[in-house]
Amino acid sequence: MHRPPPIARPHRQSSRGAALLMALFVAAIATIIVSGLFWRQFVLLRTVENQQLVAQSRLLLRGALDWARSILREDAARSTYDALSEAWAQPLAETRLDQIGESSALASQATMAGNIEDAQARLNLRNLVRADGSADTAQLAALSRLADLLSLPQASAELIATYMGQAYGSIVPGGGDLPPRPRPLPLLFAEDLARIPGLSPAAAARLAPYVAILDERMPVNFNTASPELIAASIGGLSLADARALAADRDRSYFVNTGDIRNRLRGRGEGFSDNDVSVSSRYFFIRGEIKLTRADTRMEALVKRGPPGQLAPVDLVWEREP
Repeated sequence: MHRPPPIARPHRQSSRGAALLMALFVAAIATIIVSGLFWRQFVLLRTVENQQLVAQSRLLLRGALDWARSILREDAARSTYDALSEAWAQPLAETRLDQIGESSALASQATMAGNIEDAQARLNLRNLVRADGSADTAQLAALSRLADLLSLPQASAELIATYMGQAYGSIVPGGGDLPPRPRPLPLLFAEDLARIPGLSPAAAARLAPYVAILDERMPVNFNTASPELIAASIGGLSLADARALAADRDRSYFVNTGDIRNRLRGRGEGFSDNDVSVSSRYFFIRGEIKLTRADTRMEALVKRGPPGQLAPVDLVWEREP
């Protein structure tokens, strides 16, 4: 006898399909949650590792800074001049720490690079203001000549001198019947020139490599200064003559200011020994440590004792640029 075909049960099949989809959905949600937890834990661990690497890099930079200070201290004790031929002026190319005698566990993973720059190879903007708070016209003239040599707007030097007078000297903003305003913030870094009112950012950036802001009046070191700054420091000296003088200096450094006068051979209008020197007390120290994923940089300004003395090298400021 022929049997009828089985009756389909679509409701039961659809229930099974829905259950399977729900199970897959729950499994997917669980996977996402677990993956998120693992990712958060990974990010947390990596953050902690990066913080440790940065902290270790800073410790290594502190050691590099102390090393550079010891080099400058020993140089001051045995030399009465500072020239680009000396050991402190030679930059350190990127070098693994274990190649320079470091024996710590990090030495094979870390590299160091750095240099020391004579801060008195630049024009010290604090020279624009005398100790009694009045303006120094000779230094303003030097800054004006430097701005002219760098093809900057004519008003650049006056704007800087006015700001320095307001921040450090006896010029009080306001004037006339206007009430005096608070003094502007003193400049600390060369790039701070960009916040002087009226000075264009382009002019500030162009001038920054040629100027410094030191704690006191300091002369320009002609043994390390650029031809532009040499020409700016001596009225009537052309840039071509300054370049010739710098080339002569590079072959044989200046031993004193009298030596500079002799080699000028009457070129220019002369200079004051208060504005020109052959030695320096202020220096920039820059360093960089690369430790696996961490790349940490440091810049510092230091001041040492007079030439011929084994005196401490003091830290003026330090920053991570």
